[in-house]
Amino acid sequence: MDLRQFLTALRTRWRFSLVTFVAGTIATFAIVLTMTPQYGSNVKLFVSTPTGGQAEYAASFLVTQRVASYADLAKDPTILQDVIDELDLDMTFEELSGMISAEVVTSTQTIDISVRADTPELAQQIAEEEAAQLVDLVERLEQPASGIEAAAITARVATDPSFSDEPVAPNVTLSIALGVLVSLFLAIAGALLRHLLDRTVKSRDDIERITGTPALATLPFEPNVKKNPMASDSDVSLAEAFRVLRTNLQFASLDESVRSILVSSAVPNEGKTLVATNLALSMVQVGKSVLLIDADMRNPNVATRLGLENSVGVVSVLLGRTSLAGAIQPHANGISFLGTGPRPPNPAELLGTHAMRQLIRDATAMFDLVIIDAPPMLPVADASILVTEVDGALLLTRYGSTSREQLRLAITRLQGVGGRLIGTVLNRTPRRSGDTYGYGYGYGYGYGATEDAKNDRKAARAMAKENKREGTGRRASR
Repeated sequence: MDLRQFLTALRTRWRFSLVTFVAGTIATFAIVLTMTPQYGSNVKLFVSTPTGGQAEYAASFLVTQRVASYADLAKDPTILQDVIDELDLDMTFEELSGMISAEVVTSTQTIDISVRADTPELAQQIAEEEAAQLVDLVERLEQPASGIEAAAITARVATDPSFSDEPVAPNVTLSIALGVLVSLFLAIAGALLRHLLDRTVKSRDDIERITGTPALATLPFEPNVKKNPMASDSDVSLAEAFRVLRTNLQFASLDESVRSILVSSAVPNEGKTLVATNLALSMVQVGKSVLLIDADMRNPNVATRLGLENSVGVVSVLLGRTSLAGAIQPHANGISFLGTGPRPPNPAELLGTHAMRQLIRDATAMFDLVIIDAPPMLPVADASILVTEVDGALLLTRYGSTSREQLRLAITRLQGVGGRLIGTVLNRTPRRSGDTYGYGYGYGYGYGATEDAKNDRKAARAMAKENKREGTGRRASR
């Protein structure tokens, strides 16, 4: 992972990182500030030979060999239990063992006994009693069997047990600093791990690697689109993104005339209805006559978004109950709309009929552009049937929701039936992401919001005049 990918992962997972860091920091403060203070006391034993002359010189070697054993015996269960009995402590010898440490001072014959307890008084008492018990133990072990000769090695208390009312643990400053650093590490490491394990589409690069073509647009997330389905009413930046999509579609279809577009997605809830509706609106704004068809008979919702009726539509025309012109409803924003009509029991079979193909051909002859809001590609076969009857398909992917495998399968299915992929759109992109707004077709150059709006408005006025003349001539010829 290079620096760019590292920064991208942190930017994408900033909420996770922030929550992890804050939670870790709060936990650190809670743990450290609620820990019981520990007080310490130290006492030293000096191990020596009481005899003089050559005997003392020989015994010094014995002391060096045994002093480590005496330090180890300081935590012997027998001694610890004697300390508990003498001080009448309410604990087990295992608990007391965790409070005591005994070490040999390097290059000396001194044993340093250190005790930690909940109060300074208790720490001093335990240290004093521990030292006394260890002295008695050494005396018993070193006493000659005859009982007449003096012990070759003795131990005695070198210093009185220390007393301090300043706690030795926890070190609040150090503990909090370490906890904060650990929290920061977990936040960063967790974000990177989640990013590496995430298999959803997160960028235009993901789309380009899978489809082999760049995304025509990236649409910023707008939480109010359900209340205001028209981008121009909900958010200026979202409306700008649809203008970029409109422009890029025109460049993408330079080689072949595109009069009918199917808008679909790999799986449900990717935003295809939003894109189909607003793309139709964007095309109307530059003077094109547009028919928006809701072909998602399993879950029709375009009529609800537009505030129109869905009782008469595609099914009504296919069953011969009305004509195409009679089923089309005008909308106040200039879009012509054809709903699904009554819900059929067999949508796939109905969409695959000759009558449906004729309906699309008739609609294409009547309007400059026909946009079909189709069901998702993977769950049902409806979109795969329709895509062969249109000039091309626009495939929706949802940021952080559509998996790369789902997008790959959708492309495979589309190509398997001979459909043409015009391009893809990355929807609901977080505004913090560098992928928001549009994407210039071909080389990938886009415009900023202000400059793009100015350029599109100029182009809209020019194209409106031209399309008006063309539309008038085409209707006259019919």
